Amino acid sequence: MLHDYNIEVNNSNDLKDNAMLNCSMELSILNNLFRENLITEAEYTETKRKILKDYKLL
Repeated sequence: MLHDYNIEVNNSNDLKDNAMLNCSMELSILNNLFRENLITEAEYTETKRKILKDYKLL
């Protein structure tokens, strides 16, 4: 091996990082549904509000 690195990972932020990733993915899917006209604007707005509230971002 050319380099011998010791990488330490701080696991204290894993839950927060996973939650933010999950929230981002849900919002992305929701946005795709709206752009493809598969849901109404009212459904989009209400679902977005619920997602943000679930992740305590609203």
